[in-house]
Amino acid sequence: MDLVTLTSQRLDAEAYTTGDVIAKYAGITHHAVNVTINQQYERLARAGNGKVSFKMKPMLSGQKAKVYLLNEQQATLLITFLKNTPRVADFKEELVRQFTVMKRELILRQAKFELGKDFSKSLHETIKESPALGEHGHLYVNINKLVYKQALGVNVNELRKARNIPKTEAITHYLSSSEADAVKRVKQQIRTLLEMKLDYQQIKQALQIQGVIYRIELQLPVKASVMQ
Repeated sequence: MDLVTLTSQRLDAEAYTTGDVIAKYAGITHHAVNVTINQQYERLARAGNGKVSFKMKPMLSGQKAKVYLLNEQQATLLITFLKNTPRVADFKEELVRQFTVMKRELILRQAKFELGKDFSKSLHETIKESPALGEHGHLYVNINKLVYKQALGVNVNELRKARNIPKTEAITHYLSSSEADAVKRVKQQIRTLLEMKLDYQQIKQALQIQGVIYRIELQLPVKASVMQ
């Protein structure tokens, strides 16, 4: 069960859970969760930089229900106000564990992004200086496309669309730590092949032989209006 999610797929995303998740897995009603949040609103707001975010969720009746979005501090505070039944205790334990795992993943992603920046600059210099590639500027773009195709099995344009990545931002801002590892590995391989003076087609063929390193499945993002 996924109790914790991210506000976005960016490196600066925040982990959060929802009132719906708390209601479902703690075995209480959505209404009861919202009542508790409203009763403790000021305390929860102080734990969330002065606000408690929410989104409006469509219901089968055609109406919309308010679903609160709670960061780690807010969720941890909220569950202290719940009756400590065995089910609630199990939920609390798992919620804390998932927040910890998500925070660790975010820290790892940020660290790998910083480490990968210098390596990317080095690869760009290798591409620029490679006599096998000549002076075809479009090869920079082609090699970048090749990196993601061989690392993750996806087209860069499809990846941008699925993760709602602006054209002005680097895709590396939106990669998980495992995805970043795969991308870096392919870049390392390309740099080695360039140093061996292979041209673009030879590099492409060599990488295709090994197959995709870390294949991912893309899903179009679900848009939801978030209010504060």
